[in-house]
Amino acid sequence: IFSKVGPVYEHRLMMEHTGVNRGYGYVRFTNVEDAKEAIKRLNNFEIRPGRYLVVTKSVDNRRLWVNGIPKNRSGKEIRGEMERLTSGVRDIILYPSQADKSKSRGYMFVEYDSHRAAALARKKLVQGSMFLFGQEIGQVDWAEPEHEVDEETMSTVKILFVRNLMLSTTENTIRDLFNKLGNNSVERVKKAKDYAFVHFSTREDAEKALEASNPLSIDDAEVEVVWSKPVDKQTYNTRKTLTKAFTSGISSDLLTRDGAMVRGISPRRRGAAGIRGLGAPGTAPPKQLVQRYAAMTAHSSVSHGTRGGMPLPHTVTTYRPA
Repeated sequence: IFSKVGPVYEHRLMMEHTGVNRGYGYVRFTNVEDAKEAIKRLNNFEIRPGRYLVVTKSVDNRRLWVNGIPKNRSGKEIRGEMERLTSGVRDIILYPSQADKSKSRGYMFVEYDSHRAAALARKKLVQGSMFLFGQEIGQVDWAEPEHEVDEETMSTVKILFVRNLMLSTTENTIRDLFNKLGNNSVERVKKAKDYAFVHFSTREDAEKALEASNPLSIDDAEVEVVWSKPVDKQTYNTRKTLTKAFTSGISSDLLTRDGAMVRGISPRRRGAAGIRGLGAPGTAPPKQLVQRYAAMTAHSSVSHGTRGGMPLPHTVTTYRPA
């Protein structure tokens, strides 16, 4: 199947000790273009009746998400402790609390020199009984890989993403400031909690505002300004709908009109990388999950005369932070 797209350099199928495969594998192509084309053509490819492949880019993940850390410690202090506990720490990323910028949110991202270093650190930390300044570390998981957008698409973006804002900061304050930085070309500002999207009328003015925003302080808070990444809204909303459904679960099985049994959905743990089984960020969720959810909500709608779940959305384009 994959060789039809282009020359395959290596294929690894992950196996159990019993000789049964684990349901996933890795395919390495001889060039990047063929790998990208394989994702486009083979993601959600029906390999057997009712069985669809999930094909995404393999990410050499080097970042962990660690919860339950002291909120009153600085990034420098936390880094020193993490270097004591684990090897290969490259960076520590903390985000300030929405209400009190002098404190962190109680979690962090830890970037390591290699995937192996991150994997060894995760293995050690998940065993428990690890402490930072007398406080036991909570949940440890792989961080969600960043959604990638090609350079050509990113070169057309005219929207800036601003994070770490004060809750009291208004859209008017943000609009007035960025109008000064970007030749009075701000079309609109959308703020939610401690972040905002700033839309400009031209790419050039957005670039000028971005260059003038590092560093930038708004209402005595040091903020971060980056390009916003475009995403397919159908994919985004579908993932959001399925995440909500799979977090709570759908307990009952059902029998469709053609006599097929659709099993209920057990609650799935939501970790730092989202709901397990939904695929990588920015990719379409597996068709079998979409079909199961659609069948169950359609059955509920017929049975009760109302919508039993959220409908799956249509396609438009939206944006997310870079």
